[in-house]
Amino acid sequence: SKLLPIINTCVENKVNPNFETAVNLAWSAGNNDTRFGIGCKYNLDHDTAVRAKVNNASQIGLSYSQKLREGVTISLSTLIDGKNFNEGGHKVGFSLELEA
Repeated sequence: SKLLPIINTCVENKVNPNFETAVNLAWSAGNNDTRFGIGCKYNLDHDTAVRAKVNNASQIGLSYSQKLREGVTISLSTLIDGKNFNEGGHKVGFSLELEA
């Protein structure tokens, strides 16, 4: 099988101690597919963060993370299909992260 190049680049910027942004661009030679995304993270305080991202497929991602105590973090996230907003099929997730 022939290996086709995939080019992926990401630029991140820490605007200030509480706010970060990123831009991602990916291109695949196999299907000439280009993907573009932009996102940000805002730390509300030392234990709480909100994130947002959007890509060229009109997918919108939102998340909220809360550190409950050292080594225990919960997160709630959603992925909204902006092209088919009224069709449904959106995703919601919950995670519990435990660190030893």
